[in-house]
Amino acid sequence: MTVYYVATLARYVLVEAPDGDTARELGARQLAEMFTRTASAGSIQIRTVREATPDEIAFDRFHHEASRPRSSQ
Repeated sequence: MTVYYVATLARYVLVEAPDGDTARELGARQLAEMFTRTASAGSIQIRTVREATPDEIAFDRFHHEASRPRSSQ
């Protein structure tokens, strides 16, 4: 599957999907969850759906790795 960059004006997510339409649907769900967790109001308007660049994918992986809780030793 292809990794897509799905974005509003303020936030974005990367999603794996077979095509752009599916990426838009999956991205809308993830963005809605993100906006709900941060108490942002208003409707979500997706502005961009495109294939993610290798740098965007690498940065996303780095961010998720760095955000994981570390076990204390």
